[in-house]
Amino acid sequence: MNPHSEPLVGNDAARAVHGLSAGSDLATLGSSAEPRPPMFDVLSPAGARVDIDAPAALAMASLADLAASAHTVPLVVAAADLTTSVPAVLDLLDKPGVATGVSVVLPGSVGRGLEHLPAVRVGADGKLVESVGTTGYVVTGPNRALPGLLRVAPGHRAPAAAAWREAAVAARPDSDPFALAVLALVRSGIPVQAVPLGPFAFSRGDAGAEGAPGGPWRQRLRGASRGGDGFVSTYVVRPLSRKVTGIGLRLGWSPNAVTMASLALGVLAAVLVATGNPGLWVVAAVLVQVSLVVDCVDGEIARFTRRFSPLGAWLDAVGDRIKEYSVFAALAVAATRSGDSAWMLAIATLAVVTVRHLEDYAYEGRLQPGRRSHPDVLALAEERDLGPGQARTTFAPPPGRRATVLHWVKKVIHMPIAERYLLISLGLLTGNPRFVLCLLLVSVSISMIWTQGGRVVKALTGRDGVAPSAPRARWGQLDVQLDLGPVARLFGRAVRLPFLVACLALVLLTVTAVVMVLQDRTPMALVAVLLAGLAAGAGARPPMAHLLDWQLPALLWLVESVVVATVAGVHLTAAGQGFAFAFLAAVAYHRYDVVYRLRDTGEPPPGWLSLAGLGVDGRLLVVLAVAAWAPGSLATVLVLGAVWLAALYLAESATAWRRWILAQRPAPVREPEPEPEPAAPAPAQEAGG
Repeated sequence: MNPHSEPLVGNDAARAVHGLSAGSDLATLGSSAEPRPPMFDVLSPAGARVDIDAPAALAMASLADLAASAHTVPLVVAAADLTTSVPAVLDLLDKPGVATGVSVVLPGSVGRGLEHLPAVRVGADGKLVESVGTTGYVVTGPNRALPGLLRVAPGHRAPAAAAWREAAVAARPDSDPFALAVLALVRSGIPVQAVPLGPFAFSRGDAGAEGAPGGPWRQRLRGASRGGDGFVSTYVVRPLSRKVTGIGLRLGWSPNAVTMASLALGVLAAVLVATGNPGLWVVAAVLVQVSLVVDCVDGEIARFTRRFSPLGAWLDAVGDRIKEYSVFAALAVAATRSGDSAWMLAIATLAVVTVRHLEDYAYEGRLQPGRRSHPDVLALAEERDLGPGQARTTFAPPPGRRATVLHWVKKVIHMPIAERYLLISLGLLTGNPRFVLCLLLVSVSISMIWTQGGRVVKALTGRDGVAPSAPRARWGQLDVQLDLGPVARLFGRAVRLPFLVACLALVLLTVTAVVMVLQDRTPMALVAVLLAGLAAGAGARPPMAHLLDWQLPALLWLVESVVVATVAGVHLTAAGQGFAFAFLAAVAYHRYDVVYRLRDTGEPPPGWLSLAGLGVDGRLLVVLAVAAWAPGSLATVLVLGAVWLAALYLAESATAWRRWILAQRPAPVREPEPEPEPAAPAPAQEAGG
């Protein structure tokens, strides 16, 4: 099919250009037999247009002059022989958050002539270009290639001009001007973002790629799917969600509205499960999958339209947990209605799923400092970059069949959301709530053992790439994930214990508390938990710097879950155990919210929140005190605790997110009034028409 005759994807608003590079200056480097492609129409209204067809030294000098000529608009630099589509350049030229950046492609996506494209190394976090290889310069560990499009932010034009003047002196006659321009920026210390081109068709000289099937806007829809998904999501859910996304783009759906629709579908599925009706369970099994498909649509709409919202990311992530936990609770309700209580199973499933996620995020915090991009800042006189001497200088070979199979097997073992939702739907078809919960509990527990065990071994042996002397993530990020209360915090200020000693004491004292509760000696359990909280506070005294400190948030959550579940199992009826589930679900929501806020905004919750929520140690002490001396009030206390914690955490979270989002909005810029011209309308009036 001719891509120009293919129907467009979405409506005009979905395909609209935001104008984030409007008025940019444009420089094309090199020569091309073809006229300038229409992809740069995205820059309209246009700034200066300069075609630089000269040897590298003269090209760098001309580029430096252009960069120094203005500092208020971006400068776009393109290889003259680059041809691609308008949708392909939007993520570089018209996407919020891109300052100085260059389009990059994965070597495996280049269909022909990969050897003709400049090779670059992008940092392990995928954010910045660290080194560039071109004539006279060696790049170590290359993992991306440059198709030939660069955007220089207004604030970087002056230092870019200085870097290019230096490059004009160092340039060789046979240098690729575009690669040299990017290399000069990187080595001068200007942060150059690596912006993936996506599955688009492009060509540059003898190199190029066909891209995903369909025309440019169809390729953009394909690229709107998030990378790194699990097996089921990649091969089943995403192909379906893209079809729905195409409809949503045409009808103008809002990403946040789609998120709420997905949440409503998931909760409706849970309501149907709670009925215990086998026929409705089949409907619920379908709704669970539909909610997952719809859940992918919000992100795809946001990526397609380049309209991102931290609030939307938070709603999406929290919505996933609400849907999942609602189904767990509904399964327990259905079991109870049939006379077979499953609340302990539901609590156990809630606990292990949350442990998996808390451990994931905390471990990512351990790896994050070592994965940060570190551009090789050095003089252009140096031929080789700062990579190790034994590092490869060519692209790594593509993964073989065995490596690919192993990759997907590991993905499945990690039990991402699509795999868990699939187990839920398949389990619902059996009509047995206890079986569904057991299926989830066993599968996620295996995943937890696999990931936790492997990561612990790697950390202890140094095989995770984190050196003992490596910089640590900020303490505050891990500190607030612990959710320790005032008792533990105050004790930690006075006493310090070695981390492993504190963790061992925490585990032993928790086991002691559980045994004491089971033996109806709850006051002794209260003492054990008090000592456990003190040990945790003494071992988590900042700054922590242990190989396994990232395990502590998940361990503390597991301690709270086990103790509350044990108390509920001993002192409450089957119906009352549901209150314990609600109590723990409110705490789990808070833990997820903390992680998402740290990840998306970098801002932790305020310190008073752990005081108002009592922290792990405070909550357990209250629960055990009631169980010891007023067991008849335990159900009431758990209900009131769940309501209080949910209201507290939701209100504070919503307020904090709103405050942060408002702070991100740029202040309106008031331009000076132009001088009136009697013969023609003023430029400001034309622009405002």
